[in-house]
Amino acid sequence: MTDDKPHFDVRLAALLIGVILSTVDSSALNLALPSLAAHFRTDAAAVQGASSLYLIGAAVAFLPLSGLAGKIGTVKVYRFSLAVFALISQILVISPNLHTLLALRFIQGIAGAGIVGLVPGMTASTFKEHRGWALGMVSGSVAAGTLMGPPLGGFLVEWFGWQSIFYINLPFGLLALILSGRLTDLHGVGLKEGLRRSLHAPRFILALLSTAFFFVQSFGTNLVWPFYLEAVGISPSKVGLMMLVPPIILMAVGPRCGQLSDRIGYDRISWLGSIVLMFASIGQGVSGSIVVGLLGIGLGRALFQAANNAAVLSNAPEGTTTVASGLLSIARVTGQALGSILAGTLWGTLEHSGTQRAFLVVNLILGGVAALSGILIMGRGRLGQKLSGE
Repeated sequence: MTDDKPHFDVRLAALLIGVILSTVDSSALNLALPSLAAHFRTDAAAVQGASSLYLIGAAVAFLPLSGLAGKIGTVKVYRFSLAVFALISQILVISPNLHTLLALRFIQGIAGAGIVGLVPGMTASTFKEHRGWALGMVSGSVAAGTLMGPPLGGFLVEWFGWQSIFYINLPFGLLALILSGRLTDLHGVGLKEGLRRSLHAPRFILALLSTAFFFVQSFGTNLVWPFYLEAVGISPSKVGLMMLVPPIILMAVGPRCGQLSDRIGYDRISWLGSIVLMFASIGQGVSGSIVVGLLGIGLGRALFQAANNAAVLSNAPEGTTTVASGLLSIARVTGQALGSILAGTLWGTLEHSGTQRAFLVVNLILGGVAALSGILIMGRGRLGQKLSGE
């Protein structure tokens, strides 16, 4: 670890713009779906594919693109993905029919995987001495993109039409492309060998599993909050404003928490984050106070995310950084899906027996998931001590 202060530069800007570009695109598009349905004279179910097919395209491409990047270099794949993403955005606005638009969104999702899937590994390798801080900046940028997307999308659709959401990707994509020339290039052993080495690295596997459990807890909480808050009489608009609190906290203090993890250790800070998440979930469930959850979970996410991402990439076997970055994205998506399924199923089963009881039980289970993540972190820490003592 180093005591030198980290500095923001054009290399980090190239990575953060790429992350914000893809995040804003995904979150802003939801505001355009009614306009898309009207434009193509169809219904909400049909145009929903514009969002879901993008996510499916990204999910299936994370590992293949990571393996390709290991062979030909991450900078080439990242820059090509930026160019394709921006180009498809311009073609989307002239789609002759909905089927063409949906197919293009699937392809754009693949390009998005080449951006988001490679950013963690490129960030960690470009800023080796300050990877916790740099990954905290990435997490903060994801939060910023999530925050900016809905209001920006609403403004653009109202004033300039749904096409404007895609038009704005071109200047930002080109800017990221111009700034990305100085990024640290990574080469690896390829997908098959990378997976083989990763499966034989227990600390890396434990770090990945703790990531997945973190996102189970995170997305499970995000799903249950609106159901609970609206059930106790809070309007949807106020619920939306209240749910801005955790990403604002993550955006504000995430880089600081990552910088702290650079100094005192990734395992310590990510473990602390998991404990804060556990107590926040249990606390809001027992008390019924959403304030406990919003503040505690916001802080827990800030402590956990950058530090654990840094731990994942630090424990990746030699030559597997690109594949590790892809696996990190897969752990995130898997955790998000499982968290939504778990919380949705539990709430649907329990809400008929009372809102407060359902909220308590779901939060106790989600608190237990956060505790499991903390146990995995302790396990990788002890394993590291054992390996260093041999």
